[in-house]
Amino acid sequence: MFFRLQLLTLNIATAILLIFFLCLGSQNLEKKYSLNFLINKTVALPIGFLVGTTFTLGLVSGGLTSVLMINNDNDNDKNQLLD
Repeated sequence: MFFRLQLLTLNIATAILLIFFLCLGSQNLEKKYSLNFLINKTVALPIGFLVGTTFTLGLVSGGLTSVLMINNDNDNDKNQLLD
């Protein structure tokens, strides 16, 4: 359980840092695009920010999936070795 929490914390912290650096790096870009959804259009954002945001969301979803798929047998084996 503690190992899962460590992995989850590392995953979320990495994603927050990536978003932070994306926000810093995309401040002065001139070319901006907006996404067309079925209902609305988004505000104009630099394409690097849009790509970086989707990469970060993929990192978070993949990390969450890997954390959730860890078997509990590994945790039980570690606890038995420590006892």
